[in-house]
Amino acid sequence: MSQWRGLTWFEKIRTQRGGRPRNLIVLLVILGTTLAVSTTALISYQVGRKLILKNLKEYAFLKAQLGGKEIDEWLATRKAEVEMLANTPTIRTMNWSASEPYLQAELKRLKEFYHFALIYPDGSYYTTKVGRAQANLQDRKHVKEAMAGKAVVADPLIARSIGAVVVPIAAPIWSGSSTAKQPMGVMNGNIKLNRIAQVVGELEYGSGSYAFALNSQGTPIVHPNYTLRGTQEHPAPSFLTAKDPALRRIAARMVEKRSDIERVRINGNWVYVAYLPLHQADWSIALVIPHENIEAKLEALNQLAVVVGVLLGAATFTALRQFLLSERLRARADREALVNRLIGRIRASLEIDHILQTTVEEVVTLLHLERVAYVVLEPQQLILRFQREYCREGLPKQVGCFNVSPGEELDRRLQQSEALLLTPASPSLNGSQSGEQVPLELKADSYLALPVRADGGTLGYLICIHATRWSWSIHKTELLQVVADQLAIAIIQSLLYTQTKEQVQLLGDALRELKRTQAYLVHTEKMSSLGQMVGGIAHEINNPVSFIYGNLFYVNQYLEDLLQLVSLYQQNLPHRPSEISKFEAEIDLEFIQEDLPQMLNSMKTGAERIRQIVLSLRNFSRVDETDVKVVDIHEGIDNTLLLLNSRLKDEISVRKYYSELPLVECYASQINQVLINLLNNAIDAIASRFANDALKESTQPDKVITITTAESVIAGKPSVRICVADNGCGIPAEIQPKIFDPFFTTKPVGSGTGLGLSISYQIVVEMHGGHISVHTPPDGGSEFVVEIPIQSKRGAGDRVRPIAPKFG
Repeated sequence: MSQWRGLTWFEKIRTQRGGRPRNLIVLLVILGTTLAVSTTALISYQVGRKLILKNLKEYAFLKAQLGGKEIDEWLATRKAEVEMLANTPTIRTMNWSASEPYLQAELKRLKEFYHFALIYPDGSYYTTKVGRAQANLQDRKHVKEAMAGKAVVADPLIARSIGAVVVPIAAPIWSGSSTAKQPMGVMNGNIKLNRIAQVVGELEYGSGSYAFALNSQGTPIVHPNYTLRGTQEHPAPSFLTAKDPALRRIAARMVEKRSDIERVRINGNWVYVAYLPLHQADWSIALVIPHENIEAKLEALNQLAVVVGVLLGAATFTALRQFLLSERLRARADREALVNRLIGRIRASLEIDHILQTTVEEVVTLLHLERVAYVVLEPQQLILRFQREYCREGLPKQVGCFNVSPGEELDRRLQQSEALLLTPASPSLNGSQSGEQVPLELKADSYLALPVRADGGTLGYLICIHATRWSWSIHKTELLQVVADQLAIAIIQSLLYTQTKEQVQLLGDALRELKRTQAYLVHTEKMSSLGQMVGGIAHEINNPVSFIYGNLFYVNQYLEDLLQLVSLYQQNLPHRPSEISKFEAEIDLEFIQEDLPQMLNSMKTGAERIRQIVLSLRNFSRVDETDVKVVDIHEGIDNTLLLLNSRLKDEISVRKYYSELPLVECYASQINQVLINLLNNAIDAIASRFANDALKESTQPDKVITITTAESVIAGKPSVRICVADNGCGIPAEIQPKIFDPFFTTKPVGSGTGLGLSISYQIVVEMHGGHISVHTPPDGGSEFVVEIPIQSKRGAGDRVRPIAPKFG
């Protein structure tokens, strides 16, 4: 029956095609049935009267429910305001000197409150009315409940500091620590009892109706008769002990938190009493309605029965009711199909923009409206932000921010379809769209604003606009409310989906970070192991080589003495025995005397070369120098070139242009690693270019690596610059920004890890505070420039082991 409200009698039996009956046969059957059931007309009339009365009672009870909901929402808003204040950093300081100005300002803003109080655990408190209060509130029930961690709306009481009757709203003040088990104090806001009475008094149903509220003991706390009201200090007589039995029964059911509407006789007058409990306070409210306010609407039925005839009217009413019931079921099925279609389209995507646009388009199409928009209310600035909007063709689009004419309770005005004039907001809020907007007038009763609510509050409003005054029937309102509810669910799902994507992205980044760090540590461990191995080999080779090199000096002296002795023999014995002369000829003594010194010199040169290689290996590995040392950069370059001699061979010439450089404080082994990475890349680039050029032309230019050093300045600090240039294949400009990224490589699979330049970047930039960059010289190839501060970020004496740099 609730679906019939909002429609006229004629609208219920007409079709959507020109007002003709949907089914002529059905109407003929109704007329025939009316004649057949004329004998049962009286019974049908009584049944119809009961049903109508039931609907009227349900409507009256719905009115009470809506009023109770409004009172609950009003109390919930006040409670939320007190809880909001309790959670502010200023109140959490529990310092009245700091809190008082803030609370005074909030008192002016939140006009519903009489005053605010800051209550300490010992019961002492301060109020915005008198400051430090002399009384103590430790025995107050609402203070005890708030100190137990619960926000409450208490029964009316007389404030001890000012002596006025107020309704306290108390909320615990937490420290903000996750381990806190006991509130630091209580934030209390007092509302005048007259304001509560005014809110309850706005609940009415026709002339002579009134509302009252009972607490959990059945004592009136709000009643039009002031003498019946009571407070905690001066309780009034409970309705549970009233002389009127009907009033006692109603009060008992209200105390039991029941909800219903009854026709009772109170104080000799027949009235309807609709009662229901409140959720925000331990109260129940009752709406007392004179019986004639409800039953007066039955007079039309009585007069119709007298004029047309009781029997015929009752039969016709019953038949038409059945017909309308079937039509209602059909309409409901159609609406459910439309709603399912709309919900399916809304849920088809998790993108918030697509969800909102689909919703407004479908609602305009579904109900043939002029315009539908999803807006967000910013009550502090009195601004409505149109996020998505769809309108009929030919109408100007309205997307952006609009100023609203001043007035209180903007959300209430929207929900009650009051007239609003929307003017475009400032360009700073609308951006480029501000010039396209025109004022938009929301006429009274020509639009419907449905809040899109979630657990955390109102997300926005779905505003449906019609060109003229529009009869928003219940079924259309219910349909749109379903759409609003589904839209809220879709928005929340979209937000959760976005958060999930962000979490997945964070997890992916963390995984990549872990892989990069792992690769770096593996590479560092390999380089450390290689350095230890090279240092060990150099040490083992150095001992026998030193022995050989040291004895070559004495061998050379002994050889000179022996050769001189042989020469003396030859001079003093010109006529030697034939056997000796024959042996001299066989061994070619003259050649030995000439070649043996040269052979010893070659051996000495070879041993010296081996000593230099061993020294270079030890200098390059520097296994005993993991801290900052003062080193010669040129020596490090030369040692690196010596190690790469097998790759350079005779095909690649290295041109060195050294400037005078001071000694540099750095991690020597790490800098050697940078140099060997750059030189290896230069050799690979030259090999790649000339391998390709060999297929095209027979003559090729020289293969050259140029190393230049000079002094420079980085961020005001003296530094040294090392330039390594090659005439290889070069690096395209579009990939130069990526070459220092971990695992980025242009080499074939299996030829490179993509970590060399990335690790070099971390060593130069993060470990030494330097700079590394790549350029393309005019004549082609690539040039890497490394700049390192002469004075390290750590002193040379600091015994701090270098930390593996982070990627990212």
